[in-house]
Amino acid sequence: MDKGKDTIRRKPRRSRLSLLSRRRFIKTAGAATTAVTIGFGTTAIGAEENPRVNEDDAMAKALNYVHDARTVDAAKRFSDRYCNNCALYAGSADDEWAACSIFPGKVVAGKGWCSAWAPKQ
Repeated sequence: MDKGKDTIRRKPRRSRLSLLSRRRFIKTAGAATTAVTIGFGTTAIGAEENPRVNEDDAMAKALNYVHDARTVDAAKRFSDRYCNNCALYAGSADDEWAACSIFPGKVVAGKGWCSAWAPKQ
């Protein structure tokens, strides 16, 4: 009896996932991570999607928030204090409007002010 034909073993078929090399996986995963990260963007870029804080809002009134800090009495506010140089302001100093942690889901004016102003560290 010829056992040669019966004992030929075929290589098991590899799935497509097993054909993916480690190097190719790292490249693909890195590109996907970069694409997802870029897709999220920054708070300041997405700030236009959020509504602006209304000066007549109860929270805004309680904190004396105004869109234009120059309208605030000098006795209440130092002249160099604006939302755009506050620690709670999520945008950069050049942004006209950006998110603020005091008013979640809304944006404040960069040249605005409220009594919760805190210096940046």
